Amino acid sequence: MENEFSIREKNSLKSFLIFAFLLLVLLFIGFSINSSYFKVKSIEINSMSSKYNITDFYIDTLNKSIWLINGDTFINNRVKYPTIENVTVAKEYPDKIILNITEYEELIVVTDLRGTIPRRTILYKNGLEIVSADINNLPIISILNGPVQPGFNGELISMMMTLKNYELDLSTFAFNYDGQNIVGEYRETTIDFGPSIDLGIKAAALGSLLENSNCSGEIKFIGSEELIANC
Repeated sequence: MENEFSIREKNSLKSFLIFAFLLLVLLFIGFSINSSYFKVKSIEINSMSSKYNITDFYIDTLNKSIWLINGDTFINNRVKYPTIENVTVAKEYPDKIILNITEYEELIVVTDLRGTIPRRTILYKNGLEIVSADINNLPIISILNGPVQPGFNGELISMMMTLKNYELDLSTFAFNYDGQNIVGEYRETTIDFGPSIDLGIKAAALGSLLENSNCSGEIKFIGSEELIANC
C-alpha cells in the first residue's frame, strides 16, 4: 500500500510540474506579445527598387508585437504597390524588422505609337502594365497600328519568359507590331513571327536556333513550330 501511495504521489507531482511548466510558457508568451519591449520601433527595407515609401509600411507594424509580424501583414501594401510579388520578414529582436521585398519581373517595354502622344509602359511577368519613361535595359515592342487582339500581352509574356530560357541577350531584341504581324530584330537577324499567336512556341524554336548558331539574316515563321532560316 505504501508503495502504491508513493507511485501516486510521484505521478501527481509529475503532472503538477508539467502543468506548471506549460502555464509558465503561456504566461511568458502572453507577456512577450503584450510587452512594450517587443513592440516594433524600427523598419528597414531591402529591395532592388527605391520607389517604396517606408511610412506606408509603418501603418501595419509600428508599435505592434514583433511576434505577430509576418509576410501576410503587408497585404495592403501589395494593393498600393502591385509590382510586389513577395515580402519576407527578418527580425532583429527586440524591436526591429527587415523587409525583403521581391518584385514581379519586368519583361518588355511596350511603346504604343497609335495615338498623337506615344505611350510607353513596362509589362511585368504577372501581366501588370505600368506607365514608365524608363527602358531599364529591356527589349522593346512598338505598336505601329491596331487593333491589338485580346490576349496580346499574354502572348508577349509567354514569348519573353520562353526566350529567357536561352543564352541570349534579351535587351537587344526589338519588335514591331502592325496590327496583324510581329517582326523582330535581334542583332543582325530579322525575324518575321507572323500573327501574334503561339508566341511562346515560336520563341522556343527561335531561341534554340539563335543559341546554337550564328544566324545573321532572315527568319520567317510559316507555322507555330515551322520556320525558314536564311542565314
